[in-house]
Parts: sequence; structure tokens; C-alpha cells
Amino acid sequence: MADKPGVRTRAAPLRASSWDAEAWTVEAVLSTGAAVERYDARGAFDETLSLDQPWPDSIPLLDSHSRASVDDRLGEVFHLQTEGGALRGTVKLSRHNDRAKRIAAEISDGADFGVSIGYVTGKVTEATRSGRRVKIGSDLTLLEASLTTVPADAGTGLRSNENMSETNTEAAETRDAPPVKTRAQTNAEIRSIAKAAGLPQDFIDAHVDAEADLPAVREAAFAAMAERSAAAASVRAPHNDNSNDNPEARARAAGEAMYVRANPAHKPSEQARQFMGMSTVDIARESLRHANVSTTGLSGSTVIERALHTTSDFPLVFADTVSRTVRQAYESAPSGIRQIARQSTVRDFRAKSAIGLSSDISLEKVNEHGEFKSGTLVESAESYSADTYGAIIGITRKMLINDDISAFTDVSSRLGRAAADFEADFLASKLSDNPRMADGKSVFHAGHGNLAATGSAITEDALSAARLAMRSQTDEGGNFIRVTPTYLVVGPAQETAAEKILAAITPANSSDANPFSQRLTLIVDARIIGNAWYLTASPADVVSLEYSYLEGAPGPQIEQQVGFDVDGLRFKVREDFGAGWLDFRGVYRNAGQ
Repeated sequence: MADKPGVRTRAAPLRASSWDAEAWTVEAVLSTGAAVERYDARGAFDETLSLDQPWPDSIPLLDSHSRASVDDRLGEVFHLQTEGGALRGTVKLSRHNDRAKRIAAEISDGADFGVSIGYVTGKVTEATRSGRRVKIGSDLTLLEASLTTVPADAGTGLRSNENMSETNTEAAETRDAPPVKTRAQTNAEIRSIAKAAGLPQDFIDAHVDAEADLPAVREAAFAAMAERSAAAASVRAPHNDNSNDNPEARARAAGEAMYVRANPAHKPSEQARQFMGMSTVDIARESLRHANVSTTGLSGSTVIERALHTTSDFPLVFADTVSRTVRQAYESAPSGIRQIARQSTVRDFRAKSAIGLSSDISLEKVNEHGEFKSGTLVESAESYSADTYGAIIGITRKMLINDDISAFTDVSSRLGRAAADFEADFLASKLSDNPRMADGKSVFHAGHGNLAATGSAITEDALSAARLAMRSQTDEGGNFIRVTPTYLVVGPAQETAAEKILAAITPANSSDANPFSQRLTLIVDARIIGNAWYLTASPADVVSLEYSYLEGAPGPQIEQQVGFDVDGLRFKVREDFGAGWLDFRGVYRNAGQ
């Protein structure tokens, strides 16, 4: 990820083992000060940070350094301090942010994340180490921290949780004095360096089990990367990701400008402003000009036709506009039921099973021989798989010539809402259909202890009975598990009754106090028909219902094609999605009355 102007970023791993599910906090290493490769006018250099300084009381936690909206703020980081040569802090996720809820569920499930900091360097000192330029940054102004997928510091990013808690200041700041490693450890780091640099197998073969030390290997990797970059520059014109020399960036900016015409509330980027006010024909003409196709004397309809059927980036412009419109409509129609389910991913379309710890494990006194009893990972009998769903829309040549932006953005918006409704319907059906689980019983079943014997209204007594049933759940070995009721899920028929029972009322007498006020979050979904109501735990604590997208493709995905049978453009909206029950212990059903 490119740094923002004037702001540096670097990443380190998040220690998921310190997750506190009650407080939604986790300890994090924000920076080790280790060398990160940067570039200036003189070429490559290594930047290290001096972390011996005071830090602010807290900083915001963002999603991948994005500051576009309040939704990008995932929480905050506090208790910032330098300890053992590393900048550490406590990450607290927001309970009111959907992205933070998903991240909390994944951390609770053992996932790891990178943590990147955004900062401004107040003072820079230059030095030379092992023949490389080094800039040491100090007097830092810490602006924010972000959760990221790819740590900038390859050294810290590859360390285990145990290594992170034993950060060595000298090793992090001095390239000439690495810790003593075995040959196997050195070989593993060589493979990691080659993988991070995108170098071929022959580079690995030339250095594994050789006498070269890690600094020499890194220098060789940097040299190979520089040679590769020089070769690439000799065959294509240089451009950056946001320049008009980049066809994808230009199409993205023009698509954003067209999207603003349909959604004036959207604030355009600087790159998109140059296309503001252009008609569809104007953008088609500009695309042809960049493709070195003359448009002199051509009518608007001919310009559109040539832009569609040449190598111009004109079709990409509409793909960007449609993608933005579909995504905006999709995200503006969230489903309440999604809050009770955990989001995950699948690598392919085969059945996915959950993995858990066997239920017969308990802490026992270690005997005089120092033997510990081992836990066993077992595969759950419950599984589900993802499948592919989608639709195709067309943008006709007539729409393009008439510059009718609203016509296809309206269709795109309906597709985005349809995708959101499809997911909500899919999850709601899992509640209403009450399918059988691997033990032969329905999800909600008296034998599972999560079904009221008789239907009743939403009263204090009924909620108390539901909470008691959930708190009494045990694993297969009879051990109590922590199940905290978090959500009250109802349909429109029970909305008023649910609001009344959850209303915060100041009682005149202690006996009139409402024990459920501010303890349960109400979820109302029109897909729940009748009087049935549900009590569920947070998926960050107990995962009962889970939904997944194909890895790397969350939500609706857009593909475009210049039509032949349709005179214009065709767009395919595809979603690889699946959901299923993994456990019954985090949910409770009452048929209502």
C-alpha cells in the first residue's frame, strides 16, 4: 500500500493470543523500529525508527489507513508505550462498527492481522550500514494505527507470537548484529526474503545452505529487484497508480466522475475532478485519444461505437461506475440478521467444516516427570459450502448516445440491493427453516435445550427463561461454556413488544427495575414472519451461524463485456456465497404468541 503524502506507514503483527472477548481488546506491537525499505530521489534506502520518546494517550484505529468515512474507524489504541525496544499498545475494537464486529469474531477464532502506523518524522539522521544508506527517524508524530493484511516490515511480520513478546532492541535496530540462528532458521528466512521480493527458485537455490549471511542475501535481493525494475522501465513508460498515464487509473477516475452525476452526495477525488462535467461522448472521445485513435469529424454515435470496439479504456469507465453503484446500494441495505452470524471465507466450493477443541480436556496437575495432557483438534460434523449466484444487465448503445446515466445506475442500484436482499433472505431462511444438524435433531430442538416448551409473549419471565437456558449450555463433555445473550431478534409483528421490554425506564421501586434494559440489542427483520422471537449470543463469543464468501471476493463482483448480441455493454454481477449452522448453543427460539 502506498504511503499518504507526508505520512509514513509501517506494519507489525497483531498478537491474537491476548484477545479479551469481554472487553474487545487485544495487545499489539505497533512498531519494532526495524528497517523498512523506502525510496527517494537517490534511490533505495532503509528507514529505521527511534522509539525512545513519549507517546499520546490514544490514537484512532483505522481500516487500512482509510479516512474516507466514520465507518473506517474500527476503534482506538491506548496505553501506548515503548517496551523492550518496541512500540506497544492496547487495541480496543468498537462494538458499533460492523467491520470491527467481523474482525472481533475472526480474532476470537484465532486469526492474525497486521498493524500499521501512520506517522510524520520530525528529525532524520543518515548513516551507512553494510554498504546501504540508512535513515533513522526520530521525534515522531503518531497520527493513527490501522489493521492491514500485509505488514510492511517483513522481519516482524514473519515472527511468531512468542518471538513478538521477546523483541530484541539491538536486533531490531542494528543490521550488522543479527541474533544467532541455526542453518535451518537462516534457510527459512532466505525463502521468506525471496518470496517477499518475488524472486525465482534459482535465487533460493543459490543462497540456501551457502555461506552467505542474511544481510548479504538481503543486498542480493535488493539488487535483483532493482535490476528487474530497470528492465521493466525500459519496455514501458513509467507511471504511478494515480496518473493519467495509467489506463486503469484514468478509467477509475472517469468512472467516479460519472458516478457523481448519479450520486451528487459523493465527494470526487482529485483525479476524478478533471472529468467532471464531461458527457458520455466526451469521455469516449478522450478514451480514443489516449488510444491514439483520431476522432476528427466523427459523430457522437460513431465515437461511442469506436470506443466500444477498439482497445480504448471506455468499457472500463462504465465497469467502474456500475461497480460503485452496485457496491453503494449493496452496503446501504444491510441485514440485521447478519449481526448474529460470523463472516468467514472459503477457498473453494467444497464443504467447509469447523475445527474445535475436544471436550474432555481440563487442567490437571503436572506430575513429577513434567508431562502435560494434550488437547486434540477435532473436525465438527457440521458443514456447509458456497455456491455461485448472479445476474446479467445490459447498457444499450442508445443509453450511451443519449448520455442517460440515471437509466443504468438505477438498474445497477437495484442489483446491489438485490445482492443484499439475497444474502439476508439466505440467512433468514436458516432461522425459519430450522434444518436438521448432524445429530439428527433440528437446530432449535428440546434436546438441544434451546427451544421454549410453549410459545409465549416477550416478557421478563420469558426472557429470563431463555437466558437461563443459554447460560446452562454445556459442551459434549458436560463442561459449562460461556454463552452471553446479546441480540433479541424479532419480526415486525413483535417489534413494539420488544421495544417495550427493552426500554430504559427509571423505576420508582427496585422491584420495577428492567433487568434487560441496555443488555440486549434489538434486531428487527421483515423476513421473520409471525410471532416467533429469538435470543442469540454474539458470534465473537459463540459461533452458531456462519456465512462465507469465496476468498478474495466478498460481496457482489462485477465483470463487463462488450456485447455483440446486445448493442452496447453487458455486465455480470456474480456472488460466491454460502451459509450454514455450526452449533446450536448460541441461539434460542420461542414460538411466541
